[in-house]
Amino acid sequence: MVSVSANVTLRILPVHEADTAAAADLVNRAFDRYAAFVTGPRTSHEGYLDEASDRSRILAVEEHGTLIATAMISPADDHMEQGDDGFGERHPWQGALYFGLAGVSPEQMGGGLGRMLVAKAESIAREEGFPAVALGTVREYGLVEYYERQGYRVIREREYPAGHWEFLAPHHYCEMVKPV
Repeated sequence: MVSVSANVTLRILPVHEADTAAAADLVNRAFDRYAAFVTGPRTSHEGYLDEASDRSRILAVEEHGTLIATAMISPADDHMEQGDDGFGERHPWQGALYFGLAGVSPEQMGGGLGRMLVAKAESIAREEGFPAVALGTVREYGLVEYYERQGYRVIREREYPAGHWEFLAPHHYCEMVKPV
């Protein structure tokens, strides 16, 4: 169960109508807790737009008009790596709804906003006929277990060396999926 204040609103905006600079800033503040792992911010305004597709939408949770949590959703097909992925003809993300660039204001962490974002993405996936929600996370962030408690499972895990994505040490990127 998510417990949030009555003053909290959740808006769903097409990426071109959203304040992606504010969303990128919030994601970076949320990812500051992982600063010991990486040499730079998680994203930038330009990087955020590069990760988005024309079909992306932003989930914006606001309290008294201030953005306190955010995530991006879009068809996972827009975010799948091209080439041999080891899954044969059909990647488990294919046809799913992608959930990414999620962040909760550090002052609001632990209050249910992340679960609210995930639940909304799952609800949208069901309403729009997506069979699953897909996401990617770095195991060293401790989020694999967070998503597993919500019913996601790791479908692929890859180890990368230090330097990849500006990480200071080797790390494991996990692709996860949950049927809805």
